[in-house]
Amino acid sequence: PLGSPVVIFTRCPMGAVTSLGRSELKYAVQIHPPVHRSLSELTEQMVTVTGAVNFCSSSWQRPGGPSSALQDFAANPLLQPPLGESWVSGPCVLEIDDYVHLWVGISSGILHLVSHDGLSTWTAVEMTVDCPGASRASVTREPKSNVVYLFYEQTDPPQHGFTSTKVKLISAKLPSAAFSAGDWLWSEATEVLQPELEWEKVQVAKVGNPFVVYSSFRDQWLLYYSASSVFRRKDSKNPPPMYIGIAAAPAVEGPYRRINEKPFLGTSEGVPQVIGAGSFKMIKGFDVLNYDEEAGIGRRLLALESRITRSKDSSVSSIALLASADGFSWSLIDANFLAPSAEKSWKKANIHTFDTMIPSFDPDHVFIYYDARDNFKKSTECVGVARIPVVFLESIACTTATRVGAT
Repeated sequence: PLGSPVVIFTRCPMGAVTSLGRSELKYAVQIHPPVHRSLSELTEQMVTVTGAVNFCSSSWQRPGGPSSALQDFAANPLLQPPLGESWVSGPCVLEIDDYVHLWVGISSGILHLVSHDGLSTWTAVEMTVDCPGASRASVTREPKSNVVYLFYEQTDPPQHGFTSTKVKLISAKLPSAAFSAGDWLWSEATEVLQPELEWEKVQVAKVGNPFVVYSSFRDQWLLYYSASSVFRRKDSKNPPPMYIGIAAAPAVEGPYRRINEKPFLGTSEGVPQVIGAGSFKMIKGFDVLNYDEEAGIGRRLLALESRITRSKDSSVSSIALLASADGFSWSLIDANFLAPSAEKSWKKANIHTFDTMIPSFDPDHVFIYYDARDNFKKSTECVGVARIPVVFLESIACTTATRVGAT
C-alpha cells in the first residue's frame, strides 16, 4: 500500500516463468522492483502545473499541421514520471461532480489522480491497481447503476521481462465523495479477454489497450482491443501492438466474445508503411451513431487511433482521426491528427495512448489527454493535454444538413 488507507481488492497475477527468444529479450521491458512512495510523494514528484489556470486562448497553442484547429496546452506536460523512473502513460479520464478523474500507469500499477479544472493541481488519491504491469486503462460509467468500470491491460511478468498481456476489469460503486480515496472500494479483478487467435500471438501473445462503449445500434457493449507486438523498429525498443480487434457482450461486465476472426485495423503497405495499430478509442460526444446509410445523412462516429508508421529507416507513432457509419468499417480522415513535434520537446518522438472528454467547464472543446516521449531510445514519457473545438469535429461527423448551427 502507498501510505494512504485505501482498500484495494485487486491481486497481482504472477505469470508462469517462460523462456524468451533473442528478439523478445532485446525488446522485453526489464522488471525493476517499483519504489513504493506515499501518495503525497507521488503528487509532489509527478504534478508539473500548480495553481489556478486561466482558460484564455493564450493558455493554448496551435502545434500546426493539417488539423490546425487542434490546440496544445501551453504548460504541457501535466504529469511527469516519479523520481528515478522514466515513464507515466496510458491516461484515461472521467468527469464526476465537477472533478476530473485521471488514471495513469506507472511502474507500480495504475494511479488515480483528481483535479478541479482538469489541467492543474492534480492530487494522487489512490493506487487503483496496486500491481506492476497494470497499465493502459479505459474507464466507463454505467449511468443506471452508477457504477464505474475500469478495464486495463495486465502483463504477466516472466523471468526476463513483461511479455504476455490480458485484459482485466475492476468496478466500484460511485462513492458519495468521489474525490476521496477511502470511498473508492474496488472489486476483485476479473479476466475479460486473453490472447487466443493466431493474429493475437504474433511475436508475443498480447491483448490490451481496451476501450469499451455501448452500441445502441447493436444493443451490445463493444470492446475494442489491440493485439500482438511489433519488433521491427530499429529506432525504438518500445514494441507497440500490431492489430485492433472487436469483441461484444450483452452487459458491460461481459462475457465478451469476438465478433470477427480477423482484425479490423492493422498493418498496411504504402508510403509511409503502417507497421502497427495501437490504442483505439471513440471520441467522447461522438460515440453515438445516428446515421442513415441509404440516405447518406446523419452523424457518423469519430475515433482516434495511434498508428505506427515507417518510412525508410525511421518510424513514428502518431494519432489518426477516423470516421465510421457503422462502428466496424472506418475511414481515415487525418493520419497526423496529433503528431510528435519536429523540434526538441516533451513529445518529440512517439505519441501512444490517449483518452477524451468534453468537460463541463469548457463544453465547446473536446479535451484529449495523451502520453508522449521526448526521444526514441533513451527517453522520458509524460502525459499532456490538447483540445479541439466541438464544432470542428461536428463538421466532420455530420453532413451539412445536420451540422451544428446549420440551417
